[in-house]
Amino acid sequence: MVSDPNVRTQLQLAGLRFMWSRARWLASEAHSMGVGLKSGRLTSRDVDARLEQMGALDLVYPELMRGYE
Repeated sequence: MVSDPNVRTQLQLAGLRFMWSRARWLASEAHSMGVGLKSGRLTSRDVDARLEQMGALDLVYPELMRGYE
């Protein structure tokens, strides 16, 4: 843990900037996959493969399956 409050603040701001940029990237990828799936350019298997590659399947499917239990 960093004890200097100024350094800690700078590290926190850097972490928040990283999270913000990653969230924008993730939203862009999700939008691209959604448009591709709706237009038929991507299949469900293609989207599953990309989600798995991104590590998102472990987060996506349990959340979706809760609605069907």
